[in-house]
Amino acid sequence: MKLDFYQQFLENPISNVSDSWQSECAAQLSEVFTNPGHGHFPIWQQAVDQLAHFVPTSIDLDQAIPRIGTATDVETPEIIQQALMQLHPWRKGPFNFCGIDVDSEWRCDLKWQRVAAHLPDLSNKTILDVGCGNGYYMLRMLGSSAKQVIGVDPTLIFMAQFYALTQNIQPALNAHLLPLPFEQLSPQLNQFDAIFSMGVLYHRRDPQEHCQRLYTHLADQGWCLLETLILNVADDQQLIPDDRYAGMRNVWSIPSPKCVMNWLRQSGFVDVQCHDINVTSTHEQRATQWMQNYSLKNFLHPNDVSLTIEGHPAPTRAFFSARKIL
Repeated sequence: MKLDFYQQFLENPISNVSDSWQSECAAQLSEVFTNPGHGHFPIWQQAVDQLAHFVPTSIDLDQAIPRIGTATDVETPEIIQQALMQLHPWRKGPFNFCGIDVDSEWRCDLKWQRVAAHLPDLSNKTILDVGCGNGYYMLRMLGSSAKQVIGVDPTLIFMAQFYALTQNIQPALNAHLLPLPFEQLSPQLNQFDAIFSMGVLYHRRDPQEHCQRLYTHLADQGWCLLETLILNVADDQQLIPDDRYAGMRNVWSIPSPKCVMNWLRQSGFVDVQCHDINVTSTHEQRATQWMQNYSLKNFLHPNDVSLTIEGHPAPTRAFFSARKIL
């Protein structure tokens, strides 16, 4: 994993961005690679280097399981399997890389199927994916004919997974995962046609500020999709967990749909809508060979799956769309 992986992006960013942004972003990325600060980083680097020897001959991103390469591209699939397993846990997916099925913890294809019914035309759009994980949704956006997709997520294992899958299909693949917190993204990057924020809001101490940042980075006439855990009640309410929620420590607020819509409107968005309230199932989120840690079923109440082990309402998600019109 090297800084030159991002050279295409640094040399050809989205339009209307000043040259000073390039040096700022290059310095941020250089700091990540120079001081990764994670003990497993050398292991991930080794896995990425092993996979660099395999060059996919074709890609198909417009499928529930994005396919990068085929089984006929390789003679030693066991090496690919071993290298991909070094990047465990795979939380987002699924993927197929050179004939190897990566069955991730989350069936992200199911969420994308729900979201896709409400998407505008993504053709030729420049998109920002906030909290993008390992890039599953970024690839699906490209499969929907997006022009360019930029993801931001500071979790280094996600960067390694994305890097491993896409290192040999750049620069043809116009997608770039920046291993940075959304809050560090340059304010000069504010001309996105669409922004996705999925599974981020409840991890923010100040969720309304997050909504405001989404608004700031959109171009005029831009469109935003925000997906989050919600408290499924009619009023403007929030659940503030005392300690953990479904085993997670960093859940600060679970808002009602009305609360989310108010935050979006207060941030300047118009045409705010709530779509598809859905209780998360153990079919959609579960442990697999590729993610062998505890998963959703371990954090539901043993006597009542409508509750978490802490006694809160079980995970329920909704997504919201909104527009920026100046």
